[in-house]
Amino acid sequence: MHAGKHRSEVDDAYAICDQVACRDKPHLHAAAQYLAFPETRRAFAAAYASMRFVDDFVDNIPNRSALTDKTRRAAEDMVGRWSQLVRDAHAGKVGAGPVWLALADTFDHFALPLDPWENLAQAMVSDLHQPMFRDWAGLRRYMSGASVAPAVVFTHLVLMSPSRQSGRFECPWDHARVAQATEDLAIFCYWVHILRDVGNDLSVGRSGLVYLPQADLDAFDLSIEDLYRMKEEHRASEAYVRLARFESHRAQTHLARGRCHMEEILAAAPRENAGALTVLVDTYVALLENLARHNFDVFADSLELDEMQRTRILTSSS
Repeated sequence: MHAGKHRSEVDDAYAICDQVACRDKPHLHAAAQYLAFPETRRAFAAAYASMRFVDDFVDNIPNRSALTDKTRRAAEDMVGRWSQLVRDAHAGKVGAGPVWLALADTFDHFALPLDPWENLAQAMVSDLHQPMFRDWAGLRRYMSGASVAPAVVFTHLVLMSPSRQSGRFECPWDHARVAQATEDLAIFCYWVHILRDVGNDLSVGRSGLVYLPQADLDAFDLSIEDLYRMKEEHRASEAYVRLARFESHRAQTHLARGRCHMEEILAAAPRENAGALTVLVDTYVALLENLARHNFDVFADSLELDEMQRTRILTSSS
């Protein structure tokens, strides 16, 4: 605990972080509730809340494709200030606000690297300059920060246990190995998330968000205008269904590679933490199956899992 801060103040800061982290009920937050140690669950809340600040800020900038240089520089400065707050927290300096108090306390007790936050900042700056991705390679570079960053922190926490010598939570692997083991699973989860939210993302901000690469849309004779028309008509076209099946196969390729790494992670992690990672992956597998059952028509209705499906996942993973 930081000098001059009462335990109750730190506890309140973590509670606020959890409120931020669970907003919109993200599956990563739900899976983190299966981490064995209460300290680890709190650490996840602080880390994820800090990341949502900058991610939500960039997502909600309207019409990023038409930003003026002045507006873009101002947004980049905001990302830079966020990065400095994270670095300060890592160095033990508490910034203004409960999230930064909780994050500083997390860094004090958990041997977490700065790399995931730095990678996320790079992805957010890239987002300001490139509101749509030309091809899968460009999207992959973006995902190394935007999706892999919070997932890497999650994997670090899955692997961590308190050290007898220092009392801090430490990871048996270095950061590079954690990131490598996490990447395919994170891309799988993120891509399923994108496929589920294609319709909803068109409503974000005043100009909407499109994460499907332009090259993929072109390959299936689709345009952004087509996506908006499908949203208005509440019906996916045959061309879109073919595209979605192609993207689903791409996601499954990453899942197959990721499962090999998942076995390595679970073998190295405290046994009590296994459920957290299993719940996360099983949830996104179920989401993809749900999309396929409904022919990927995300424009007709929400294809989020219902409570019965969630319960089956939790029961099978316990």
